Amino acid sequence: MKFTNLCSSVAVLPFLFGHAIAAPQSQEKRQASMGVPEAEIDLTYFSKLPSHTTLKWVSCYKNYYCSRLTVPLDYERPHGDKVQLALVKYPAKPHKKYKGSLYLQIGLGSSATNLVLGFAPDFQIPDLEGYDIIGWDVRGVGQTTPFLECFADEKARQAYQLAAPKILGDPSVSLHKGIEQNLCHAEVLGKACKERSGKFLPYMDTYHNAMDLHTIMKATGAKKVHAFWGYHYATLLGETYAALYPHEFDHMILDGVVDGEKQYDFGDVGPSSILGAEKAVQAFFNTCSGAGPTGCPFYESTPQLVKERYQKLEAKLIKSPLHVPKAGSFGYSQLHTLLSLAVTAPGEPFYLYPFLAGVMQEAENRTAGPNLAGFFGITLEPTPTKMTTGSFEYSTAIQCLDSDPYRINHPAEFKPYLRSMLKTSPSVGFAIAQQKLSCAGSLA
Repeated sequence: MKFTNLCSSVAVLPFLFGHAIAAPQSQEKRQASMGVPEAEIDLTYFSKLPSHTTLKWVSCYKNYYCSRLTVPLDYERPHGDKVQLALVKYPAKPHKKYKGSLYLQIGLGSSATNLVLGFAPDFQIPDLEGYDIIGWDVRGVGQTTPFLECFADEKARQAYQLAAPKILGDPSVSLHKGIEQNLCHAEVLGKACKERSGKFLPYMDTYHNAMDLHTIMKATGAKKVHAFWGYHYATLLGETYAALYPHEFDHMILDGVVDGEKQYDFGDVGPSSILGAEKAVQAFFNTCSGAGPTGCPFYESTPQLVKERYQKLEAKLIKSPLHVPKAGSFGYSQLHTLLSLAVTAPGEPFYLYPFLAGVMQEAENRTAGPNLAGFFGITLEPTPTKMTTGSFEYSTAIQCLDSDPYRINHPAEFKPYLRSMLKTSPSVGFAIAQQKLSCAGSLA
């Protein structure tokens, strides 16, 4: 059976996968920051700032400097199409010995210029006060142009998300059919991104972002990257830069490291990426029980009772998903998506567990409260613009572009891989393995 024919015969079912999940932010950290309040960030600022082939810093947001740097779309064709990188600099402390520039990246589509504007002072810890903090929006992200676009408007984008298939392992759909539905959904995204961003898409990978970092460094007048600080997927950028320019950097801080060899091979979503997942799931039961009734909304007196309560909720959601106004349904698929995110998310250990417990309590009580609203990305404020946060399109595209050209295009190709994932972690193996199917749309 040809892949293109397969999609026309499969009815794609609604599922959340791809929705932005609004994890609760640390209010204390936000208040402690001396940066620019989010409400004051002008999303039209860079569109009015001329772009040059040299760095021309201009004062912006009182204590910051902004610039746009023109770089080649394809470094092998330097006189061809261009990319305009948006950059923000927070200057080093004047009373400290100057150490150069520290480049900050967060990865997977989040705007580094907004990160610097909001939190740069927090990164200038005592040993780093002598560095300029520089953040730039990588290709396809934030206020760098061109921006990755795959849909005509937000309505079409949301329609695609709401049409996503249920999570693999959902009892209401056979495994074979679930794999077919995911393959088809990925093909739709691949076609949509190529239609609107096809000329730019192949040059949006981490390799070209590393080349951009080298260009930015040279434009500052330096001979090497003095320091790079990358979070999660941005660690791959640091690894790639170090491989390309092993003698042109001094220091790197890599937090939540992506295995570069695996990512550039098959994608870093193999069994080794979830080795501790089952222990992490048990840790949720343990910490919830240990937190007491006021510390965990899903509390029971023993970890085993918390686990049993979770299993009852799971069975309840299989039979009767909860309708969430303006969002859709919260059922087995959504519960397991959140569970897999909570136990595999980078950052502080178990930082999503309170959020997970709150969502489960609301789902159990059949009330769509603030936690479920956060899960579906619903807020009382207007939806963030495409220039402020990461997108599922970008996250999918960059990881597919960076992984081996080999693609899974048929259920028979996927099942051996899935078995290895489930053997490692029965709890989250389905959800994490499903990510591998997202590259079937040949975004690369």
